[in-house]
Amino acid sequence: MTNTIELTQTSTLAYGKPDDSFWEKYAGLWQNSAERSPFQAPRLLRYFSAQNPGETIVFQYFNKQSELLGAALFQQENQGVHFLSDMKTDANFFILHRSCTPDDMLDFFRQFLQRVKAEGWALMLNNQPDWADYMRQFEAAAATSGMYWMEIPYSVCPVVTAETPKALFEQISSSRELRYRVNKLKNQKKAEFEVLSDDTDLEHWAEEFCQAHVLRWEGTPTPSAYRDPLRRQFVKGCMRAWAEDGILVRFSVKTEGRRVGFVIGLRAAESLVHHSTTFHPEYKKFSPGKALILTMAEWMAGNNLRVLDFGDGDEPYKYTVANEEHVLSRIFLSGKQNLPFILKTKLIKWTKEHPRFYNYYARKIKPHLA
Repeated sequence: MTNTIELTQTSTLAYGKPDDSFWEKYAGLWQNSAERSPFQAPRLLRYFSAQNPGETIVFQYFNKQSELLGAALFQQENQGVHFLSDMKTDANFFILHRSCTPDDMLDFFRQFLQRVKAEGWALMLNNQPDWADYMRQFEAAAATSGMYWMEIPYSVCPVVTAETPKALFEQISSSRELRYRVNKLKNQKKAEFEVLSDDTDLEHWAEEFCQAHVLRWEGTPTPSAYRDPLRRQFVKGCMRAWAEDGILVRFSVKTEGRRVGFVIGLRAAESLVHHSTTFHPEYKKFSPGKALILTMAEWMAGNNLRVLDFGDGDEPYKYTVANEEHVLSRIFLSGKQNLPFILKTKLIKWTKEHPRFYNYYARKIKPHLA
């Protein structure tokens, strides 16, 4: 990295493109983190860093033996600092070694926020997982940082959780609707259900996924981003990176010589993230996306996973089986003199607390604040 600032004996901040040495250390840290979040996986973030036209900002935290205990990667855009993983994410985690004590976590965040303050950043942390082990230490550090900070509950991740993988499968397979969807596809369309946990046929699968997504959202107020060839290439790059990290699991429905239903699944520590889904609109009445939930549960039972995480958003189909909600927050931090940023955050909070005005904000105001 081109510009490294040693903050203390146990932390550094660097600007530039991380080198091979950093990625090797980071991969070890991620493997030993509590969540092993797929959105902070090493090859994915390395891909994002290569795609990012600006500098990548890296905060690192070490123990006294110079072993990496924590890290976070950011990008600077429009006078604000965001997680690098905002490029494609459901939840943005700080990556901390699972051996970290609460005191270690508190020290990590205190040192990090001291640097945020010294750099004069306007820090916007989107998709913050309220359920992360470290969140209470983060909030304690923010409260004593001397900075302006605000936390807003912003979205949810519906989840299905059970005591064991077997119990999860039994819980999901008890859904009469899901069984009906599977049987209808099998009986009327001779459908097959496919699970791919490596890079088999990845390029073709990804292209079919993008084509179906475009058709699914054609003529709606929210047309597919995959109409843009660059976005198609980007999502293919994400899938390749996840596959290289061994965490991509693709689920699909095949009938009449083609794939008509898709789910991009991502492995985490004890869970599978139902990250992205679509289907060919000709098969809408068969609900292939819902049918695939049962296939996912069966695969999870065989792979010792007991939590199905539906990712960011409260779409109705997720509640066919979801039995909990995890809260995602937005956190804003800046110097107390940064009045434009502070006013912006208060406007965002007000609009979020007044749902009637939220759509107006999203359509008319938010694009000018980005």
